[in-house]
Amino acid sequence: MGKGNNGHYIRQLAENENLYSYLQRQTLEEVHRLSGKVWTDFNAHDPGVTLVDIANYALTEMDYKLGFGTMDYLTGEDGIFEPERFGLFPPEKVYTTAPVTPEDYRRLFFARIPELENVWVECNAATGGYTVKIALPPFEEEDNGKTVVKQVTKNYNSHRNLCEYLDKVIIVRSAELEFHAEFEIEPGKDASIVLARLYGTILHYLSGGVYICAPEELETSGLSPEEWLEGAEGIVRVVIPMQKNTEYELYKKLCQVEGIRSFSTCYLMKDGKPQTDFSEGFSLKIPCMEKELKVRIRQGRSVMGVDMEKFTRYLKTFYYAQKRISTNESDVKGIGWGNMVGTYRNIFTYSPIAGEFPACYRLSLGQETHASFEAYLKLYDRTIQQGLEEVKELPNVLSIEEKDMGRHSSFRNIYALKSRYLDFLDHLYGVESQPEWLEESNCYGEMESETIGRRMSFLRHVAYLIKNRAKARDITMSEGEHNAPIVKEWFCRLLGINGNEEHTVGNVLPGHNLQLIEKKPDRPLADRLDALLIDERILEPEHVTAVTYEQLATDEEGKRKEYSQLRAELPIFNRNRISGDLFRHGISLGNYRIVEAKKGEYLLVVHNKEKGGWTNLGRTDNKKRLNTLANILRRYLLELNRECETVYVLEPVLVRKTEPFRLLIVLPMWTLRFHSPRFREMCRELLRSIIPAHLAGRIYWMDEISMQGFEHCYKLLMRALTNNDLADYSAQLLEVIYELLGKAVEIQILDDTN
Repeated sequence: MGKGNNGHYIRQLAENENLYSYLQRQTLEEVHRLSGKVWTDFNAHDPGVTLVDIANYALTEMDYKLGFGTMDYLTGEDGIFEPERFGLFPPEKVYTTAPVTPEDYRRLFFARIPELENVWVECNAATGGYTVKIALPPFEEEDNGKTVVKQVTKNYNSHRNLCEYLDKVIIVRSAELEFHAEFEIEPGKDASIVLARLYGTILHYLSGGVYICAPEELETSGLSPEEWLEGAEGIVRVVIPMQKNTEYELYKKLCQVEGIRSFSTCYLMKDGKPQTDFSEGFSLKIPCMEKELKVRIRQGRSVMGVDMEKFTRYLKTFYYAQKRISTNESDVKGIGWGNMVGTYRNIFTYSPIAGEFPACYRLSLGQETHASFEAYLKLYDRTIQQGLEEVKELPNVLSIEEKDMGRHSSFRNIYALKSRYLDFLDHLYGVESQPEWLEESNCYGEMESETIGRRMSFLRHVAYLIKNRAKARDITMSEGEHNAPIVKEWFCRLLGINGNEEHTVGNVLPGHNLQLIEKKPDRPLADRLDALLIDERILEPEHVTAVTYEQLATDEEGKRKEYSQLRAELPIFNRNRISGDLFRHGISLGNYRIVEAKKGEYLLVVHNKEKGGWTNLGRTDNKKRLNTLANILRRYLLELNRECETVYVLEPVLVRKTEPFRLLIVLPMWTLRFHSPRFREMCRELLRSIIPAHLAGRIYWMDEISMQGFEHCYKLLMRALTNNDLADYSAQLLEVIYELLGKAVEIQILDDTN
């Protein structure tokens, strides 16, 4: 569209810009080339030319439908574009970093606690302990100090990093200065309000001049989103300006206060002496009665009085307004997505090109003479229609939401397309949602759809995981499903493990009334008695049948029914004992065989991969039933293996200040993949890549019995840490934990360089 002297007009495309003309020319040239000397001429009524004309119009229409921006194709019929549905997180979630320095924590407290006048944060570099000193506004109630201390403690512990802790919170009382001044205000101004503005300005200056900006001010700030959010905990920016803290600098600010015409005198006094340097830290004495005022206010020739109730009310309003534009972060809009609005394009209707032919072609009659020609046209239509269907499915292909899994047609490999898009998101955020080593060690038989689902789950949380990589558990909460260090959440989401901190893997097998029996070199006889070895002579090929895969129930009720039948029909559950060999390698259907013991009698046997030989699991005259039971047992053991995997991250410095910046990481060793030395080494490398580089420690791989003891002590310790009076008890628990860790099957150094 353009605009000329006669109003709006549509600019006609040049011949080289017109797709239809280009297609026509190219098509006719190609037909001429293919025909060679047979080609004579063509006319508009030639059937072939008619077909070319209509087909090129259809292609031109398709080009138009596919010419919109990608965002339009991802916009729903309701006109809403949801970037996070496709793993595209807004800047405040991508760039924001968790607090890592004392200055970051200072900004955090200013942003979250409006009752602070000032706050100073100090870190003991040798132990990682933080000391927070807070100053309260002079008009705050004395009892409010306890509330503010609790808020500081809560905010710190909900954001603290690994191997750091809050040592103490101190309320400091800064020396109070008296404001002495004589000044004139502008005509019509309220003396009480002007005085409140002056006191508010002084208080704000003495507390460091801190203020909070909203994202709406971004355009006038001259900062990029990266700079805006640097060091911020939320979507607001806490600004702590560099002040000279001098009398002259403050005086210039007071002269700019609304309603001030001029000053005759202006001092901040301490013990009757004017102060010119405020760098030591001061507060301001707030008068409660008019007789306590040390100011003289003139308006023209008149001396103005002060309404102390109005003065106090406005002072609080101005004081907090200067420091922050909103104390509720949910009231502040984010940045970055304001202009990302898509338009829904209903481009998916398509009319068959047979309807575009003149009636003389009689295509709609379906006559025998036109059957092959009409079939060709339908094939053409189908190709275009499938292309439009793929565009329609684009939101589902690119979505990382669980609800969009499976919402697609079957004529394309949707998982291959999704995998390519997830690879793109990996590169975008600098992560690996499917490392090569994890793909190589797919011992749990994870299907393609399960792999995609696991990767999508990880990438839905990738922005949160990256920005909070060093975040530790909140020790003020003894329990909580999601109260886990980010190291654990990252590890569990990547491996598809239950990351609930309340989930205890030592209770999994006992909860199923099973006792795990491991092979022990010092007890070979007991091991053989437990193995139930059968005569291998009956394992000749003519008597052995491989177990085939069967589709089992997918709902929970159906699964429970099958597992009840499994326990009732297989004798191996009679003693409630299961060998580690069967527990781990029974998850592979290829390890099972059905053996014909004698005519009409069959055994279900499993190969012992670790100790050799075959174990008899059950005997029946129903061969098909044994095949089903093998499938049920295989899935049952697979689910148990998955339930038995977790990771614990313990910080000794929370109990012993003599062990700073050191981690104890505990994992179970009795599952199939955690039993593999190669897999354990890759887990060590993964944990090392997630954990901040300045932290050291060890990784302990535990057997089931030792893990039960550790989990019991761990949960008691987490409860004890919430109560400062239980410090001695916490120390005793840590001693017991160290004893248990000494029984670990394998110990790895977290970082070989340490």
